[in-house]
Amino acid sequence: MTTRNQGWLSISTEGFAAMNAARPAEHLIKELVQNAMDSFGEGRTAEQPGLIRLRYGQGDNGFEVACEDNGSGIHCLEDLRVVYLTHKTDSHLKRGRFGRGFKEALCIAEQARVVSGGQQLEFLLENGERITRQGTAMDATPGTRVWMRMPWPAETRERLDAYFAQFLVPQGLVLEVNGVRIEPREAAHRISASVTTEIFDATSQSWKKPSRATTIHLVRTQPGETATIYEMGIPVAAVDWNMPYHCDVQQRVPMNPNRDAVASGFPVKLHVACLPALLEEMDESAVKDDWVGTAGRRCESNVQKRIIERAFGENIARSVPRIGERHFDEDARELGVQVVNTAQASGGFRDMLRVFVPSAQEVVRRDEIAKAERAGSDGFSITTARQAGDLRQQWLERQGGADRVARCLEFAVWFCQQLVDTCPGQEDRVSGQLTLNHQAGVTLYAHWSTTNVLTLALDQPCFWQDPLGPEALQTLIHEAAHAMNMHHGLEFRQEVERLAGEAASLMLHRGPEIRDRFADLVAASSPRRQGLAAGLRRLVGNIA
Repeated sequence: MTTRNQGWLSISTEGFAAMNAARPAEHLIKELVQNAMDSFGEGRTAEQPGLIRLRYGQGDNGFEVACEDNGSGIHCLEDLRVVYLTHKTDSHLKRGRFGRGFKEALCIAEQARVVSGGQQLEFLLENGERITRQGTAMDATPGTRVWMRMPWPAETRERLDAYFAQFLVPQGLVLEVNGVRIEPREAAHRISASVTTEIFDATSQSWKKPSRATTIHLVRTQPGETATIYEMGIPVAAVDWNMPYHCDVQQRVPMNPNRDAVASGFPVKLHVACLPALLEEMDESAVKDDWVGTAGRRCESNVQKRIIERAFGENIARSVPRIGERHFDEDARELGVQVVNTAQASGGFRDMLRVFVPSAQEVVRRDEIAKAERAGSDGFSITTARQAGDLRQQWLERQGGADRVARCLEFAVWFCQQLVDTCPGQEDRVSGQLTLNHQAGVTLYAHWSTTNVLTLALDQPCFWQDPLGPEALQTLIHEAAHAMNMHHGLEFRQEVERLAGEAASLMLHRGPEIRDRFADLVAASSPRRQGLAAGLRRLVGNIA
């Protein structure tokens, strides 16, 4: 028995066609494939897979499309004529949205046929009028078979080939396109996350976007592919990141009405979910990309810390404006710290840097306090070192004995005093003491206090083995410069340069005095240094 009806859809087919006329051919044919995918329940395996065969191309009378599957079939073919009607309970685990997809492709077609459950429904044009005929099918093969003739040119096939080659075939399904199997791709990462989905609320008759727990498959892109968001194997939109992975969400993805773009903000939620798994694969350049900063500030604190470390390193500080004569950025760099200008960082990175990275001022102040505390608490005199029977005494012997160390310290104090005397307004006398590096952390060579106390490390040989050598004198000039500027900045460097000139003048004009006063130290200096001293004496004599 055959039933004949006027029109193809229960609403104006022409009006519905006008709504979908601008949709690309691949998005319309995709609807047939996703309906086929949704027709399979759980339990499909590689041994007993669900099978979908899609064929398209130029036929005798136009561009033809055929899609068949061995899924659950359609219980009531007449429902295909009613837009938004379905007897299925809506689920965020289904790709289709209340039976729209087939009707959207149908309204563009010139002719169509659906066979399922032993029934056949034809969509025909007779004398320019749209009609449907429903009757018994000759073939009762399980599943559904759809055939359509579309008003498309032959070259449409190339677009469809490129599009369907991108599909990520779900486990337990086989997809053949024009006789060629689309090979499944293994996920490199499987990430458990709770992200926004889309579901129809029958009570309020409206679409809701709740969050649901799901799995996100990260699948490596192939050459020439753009990283894409997928909805259970079907490409939707670009994922907007710099990683070579597609993002296949194993539940319904919230999209616009045409289902060709994801809802605003959804890619960022995927970024947040996937970033911890991808972080270790990213180099410094990739970690500094804007999407990482945007997603990172929504991640847990341990992930944020790792982002900062990967992007900027561990020994870092935030740049701060110059405060009067104090430029803490320069001071921090003197300590070997990398200074990050947060003003040049994107918003996400700027927020994370402010939370987890100290300012240059904090780093410098902390270093100053730590060194002052060490020099103050660990400092000791020659007398104390002589009397001690512990590590101090051992180091005295190692550096040539107490008398040798005392003479070297005496020279260091005298030398610094000559330099400090050239500093306007400095009246405190210079005094000296010793210290030992016995704590883990930054090694202390020397320290200058606000009261002009010079502390030298007994375990740094330059002061005791070659006290008139360049390393020792360089350090002493550096420390004496603190008498005018306790910080390392532009003014400090200028003061170092000035004192270097003063030191050169001192050694040139008061050379005889130094040789007489510290003859034992000059005599014990390296042969090369003695040669240079003799040359300097001859030069001075010639000038005189």
